Amino acid sequence: GKHGGGSWDDSYEEEVGASREDFSSRVQMVHMHLNLAVRPVLLSCSRDFDVATALLRESYADEPVFKWLLGDISSKKDPSAAHAKKELLLDWMVDWRISTCQSNSHCLAIPTSSNNPSASRSPAIPSSSAPAAAPLDLRGCALVSCPGSKRNEVLSLMSLIAYGASPPTPPEALGSACKARFAALEHHARSRDRLGSQMPHWYIHMLAVSPEHRGKGVGRMMMRILSALADQDAVPVQLQVSGSSNKAYFEKCGFRVMEAIDICCDDSPTLKVFNMTRVPFPKSIELE
Repeated sequence: GKHGGGSWDDSYEEEVGASREDFSSRVQMVHMHLNLAVRPVLLSCSRDFDVATALLRESYADEPVFKWLLGDISSKKDPSAAHAKKELLLDWMVDWRISTCQSNSHCLAIPTSSNNPSASRSPAIPSSSAPAAAPLDLRGCALVSCPGSKRNEVLSLMSLIAYGASPPTPPEALGSACKARFAALEHHARSRDRLGSQMPHWYIHMLAVSPEHRGKGVGRMMMRILSALADQDAVPVQLQVSGSSNKAYFEKCGFRVMEAIDICCDDSPTLKVFNMTRVPFPKSIELE
């Protein structure tokens, strides 16, 4: 991938290929049950992941947590330097977010059209062996983990051990204040991960909708699919957001705030984050 270590690569195909086939068949059953106008797909090749990464990157730039990490950079004196700093942090953070969950997650995507050439490569999964097909044009995508196999649990444990051994740090060019804010954010995230792993659950790591399709129900469509899948498993869906508008949006999707946390770091403004959960409704969808 073009952004470095956290970008998707085709080794992902081998790591979660088997579990993705099962997940894909479940997604298609839910799609038919909900009678959605556009068929969701699961991404399976680096070319389509590059499209998803660009969409996640564009969406993350608008997030309150990213703006807090970036800090107060003045663009009046040197706008090119301020822009370069923003792009550097954006690349690094999205790569980091992807790399921390790549081994045990799936990327659910909503293509722009139900007859999109890429989307029709197979009934469930875009094929990685179709070089002539154009990359997907996406309305939105979501990076999610579900209660999985022992293999996924081992992969998660291995990544947690590696993470504990060598905590990540933003590039030196971003400065010490940015590093300190990131350390404070990740300290909270690690505590949340330890607590959240005590019970089976779905987790939404990142969710993005393309600017031209915002306000048209694309995000709600993805949430309906993921909620129905979690209901089949009779387990909750968890996520973390920052910003009152994000909180309000997910409350409309059936989530409730389980914990509100103020993240403080030196002289930086306080960042409020919300750990949210949607409880399962097992009888809402029953599929054979």
